[in-house]
This record gives sequence, structure tokens and C-alpha cells, in this order.
Amino acid sequence: NFSWILTMNGNNINLSPMMLWLIGFILMFSIGGMTGIILSNSIIDMNLHDTYYVIAHFHYVLSLGVIFSIISSMIFWFPLLFNFSLNKNYLFINFINLFMCINLTFFPQHFLGLNGMPRRYIMFNDLMIFWNQISSFGSISSTLFIIMFISMIFESLISKRKILFKISLFNLEWLMNIPIINHSFNEIPLLMN
Repeated sequence: NFSWILTMNGNNINLSPMMLWLIGFILMFSIGGMTGIILSNSIIDMNLHDTYYVIAHFHYVLSLGVIFSIISSMIFWFPLLFNFSLNKNYLFINFINLFMCINLTFFPQHFLGLNGMPRRYIMFNDLMIFWNQISSFGSISSTLFIIMFISMIFESLISKRKILFKISLFNLEWLMNIPIINHSFNEIPLLMN
């Protein structure tokens, strides 16, 4: 995690949608890492084993890290693959809302687990209804914003907003004609600054 943060250190970071998703990934992975430190204590782990706390920890570390990385890479590679641009305003709105909804889904599960709510139970104590409702609301909202992201991809393909300029002059992928024709080179091209 520190290596990802130090990679951004000293660079001029523009808050593009792709960079927001990467920062979101680092935040989610860090929260999951901190809850993992708590679970590494064997006495606490015995009490929290098979509760919603462990569910929240796993989802912060594994699921959210993967989802945020996939969405970030889709935003980066989509213009190169299809020669169409995604709507930046929609991407910003989608990130903010999805980030909040995902945290609404999984962060209350820490409180549920600390209160002893077990996994895989249909019925639970009435004291846990409030946190379950917040988590359910976040889950439904997250699903809607994932559908919004997929619809943004379709909207870009339908509206066919062409890329007017090359995004980066230092990446070999962006120096080629888009889309790149197969078997264009006999040998690897050499970049000169």
C-alpha cells in the first residue's frame, strides 16, 4: 500500500476520474488492512469469527480493491480500445456516489460484527435493524450506480465522441494510430524524447 502512495508522491496529480478510482482503491484497501490488523489478534478474532466484521474486512480488502482497480483500468483503456471518450462529468458523479454507497454498504457491517451479528442468519436481533437497513440501502444504491457506469459505456459507444487529441505523449500505446492495426511492426519501435 505504501508503494502505491509513494508512486504518486512528488508527481503532479490531476484528479482525473481514473486517478480518483485509484485513490479510492488505496483508501478501501487501507481500511481493509486496518481491520485486518484488528483481526490478527487471536482473542479478538475468536470473538469476531463468523460475524459481519469479517465479511466487511474481506470485502474492503478483496472485492472493493478489485472493483475499483477494474473500473479505473476500464476508464484508462476505453479510449484506446474504442477511440471514443467517456463523459468526464458523469464519471466524477458516478465515482462520488458509488464511493459513498459502497461505504454505506460495508462500513456498518463492522458495527454489526462488533455487536455479534453472525453470518448466514436470516433472523437477527432488533438492535441490528438500523445498521442492516443502512447496509441494504447502500447495496441497492451501489447496484444502481454500477448500472449507471455500464450505461455510460454504452452511451459513449452510441454517441461516438471521437478522441480529438492523443492523451499522453509518453506512452507508446497512444503514439500509434487508433485502433492499432495488427502486425504493424517488424520490430519494437524506439521512443525518442
